[in-house]
Order: sequence, then C-alpha cells, then structure tokens
Amino acid sequence: MAVYNTEKLVAVFNTYVFKKSILRFFIPPPFSPDCALYIAKGIDEKRVKALVEEWLQKESKKSYAQFQFSLSYKQQHLFEQSKPSGLNRKLRHTYVLDLTKAEDVQSLYAPKRRQQIRRALKDGLQVKQLDDLGILFRLVCQTFARQGKTIDEKMIKKVLFDYGSPEQKNSFAFGAFSGDECILAYFCIYHGKEAFYLLGGYDEANKHIGAGPLAMNACIEHAKKTGVEVFDFEGSMEPSIEKYFKQFGGEKKQYLSFERKNVLGKAATGIRKMLKG
Repeated sequence: MAVYNTEKLVAVFNTYVFKKSILRFFIPPPFSPDCALYIAKGIDEKRVKALVEEWLQKESKKSYAQFQFSLSYKQQHLFEQSKPSGLNRKLRHTYVLDLTKAEDVQSLYAPKRRQQIRRALKDGLQVKQLDDLGILFRLVCQTFARQGKTIDEKMIKKVLFDYGSPEQKNSFAFGAFSGDECILAYFCIYHGKEAFYLLGGYDEANKHIGAGPLAMNACIEHAKKTGVEVFDFEGSMEPSIEKYFKQFGGEKKQYLSFERKNVLGKAATGIRKMLKG
C-alpha cells in the first residue's frame, strides 16, 4: 500500500488479504510480524500517522472476518496514542539482539545457552551452513506436523526456494549435525543492517539439548560477520519459544496491533481451538 500526501508518495507498507471459504481475512503478510511501514526521509511523521489512521479507520469497517494491522516497534512511539474506533489495541512483542554491544556475541547469552553450546560441541555435534534448503524444508514440515499446526507448504517453498534462493543473497541457514545427519536447522533473512529468524525445525528422534543453541549461535555470528547490527527473533512472543529466544540476550520490544473479529471470525477461531484439543 502507498501513502500519499496530496500527490507526493510519503510512505509504504504491506498488507495481506485472503479468502477462506466464505470468510475474508486481513492480516500481516505471511512470516511477518508487522506491516513494515516505511516513511520516506524528511517527511513529517505526524502527517503520515494521520493518513495511516484515516486509511485504517476506513479499511477496518469492511467485511473482514478478522482484521489485524500490526506496526513495528520502531513506530511504537508514533502510534501509542492511536485509538481507531471499532478496533482493539493489543501489545505484542519480539526480542531484538543488538550485535554492536560485543565482539563476542556469546558473551550476550544467558549462561545456560553458552553451557548448552559447549555441551553440543563436547558431544561431537557440528554446525554447518546449509546449501540444500530441502533439508530445512523437511525438518520444518515434520516439526509443524508433530505440533499439530497447519502449514502452507506452497508458501514455505516460495520463501525458501524463490525469495531465499542463493542468487538473492538475502538469507542464510545453518544446521546442527550428528555425524552426517542434520538434526536441526534454522533459516534467517536479512536486509541492510537487520536480520530476522524466520523458520526452524528439528528431528524428534535425534534431539540434543545443545543442537538449537549451537545452530542459532552460528546464525547470529554469521549475521554479525555480514555487517548486520540487529538480530530480530521474530515470532518470539509465542509462549512455547519465548523463554528460549530470550536467553540469547535480546531486548524485549513491544509493538502495537489493531484488531477486530466479527461474529464469523470469532466462531472460526473457537472451532479451530476445539479441533486442536
């Protein structure tokens, strides 16, 4: 979406609208925590805020079963007083690691994470950068299936093999190996001075307590070597993984989400929770 002040382009952001059966949904783009609002340099931010709020008020009144518009923590200060009519304000969060704080990134981790990395190396695990993302795809699919979560395999393939292809030079993946077997893998994307953890999966039959920390450390160290200054553990507000990501030394960053569900949207959410048990 483009934001114009009269005829001048002043900002852009992303949206994702799709239809499932008879229901229409408006949510952040797949694998993105927010709308990625970008305001052009030298532009009055308050004017952009007013224009976005005006658009938000109109768009949210359309017949969406679920409407969710999330803003980055970087714009938290700009929209913290916003209260669009008919929308609920919800604070979400992520953990962000400042890689400029130390030359040795492991010094930023909790002692438990450093201990697990040493344990993995002592037990003979190795970490390697993955060229074959098919390995990662297999582990991700296995992990989602094991957790009873739905996964759009077509979308995952586009992320890994199209957007994240080696020719694009915007991503990297590392795996923890036991012998010749990859037992865990993580995938990250990066742009400019920022990197984002995006996907991960592991082999349930070959778990090791140090495999995850070993592979994540490799991702963080690689990001720093490429000139990245900020590593975002995207998705880290999920209760099942929040503590794990937090112990890599990231700072909690809150961001705003404006949300609404109609009667059908609430019913669909309730049915989905019942099916999950």
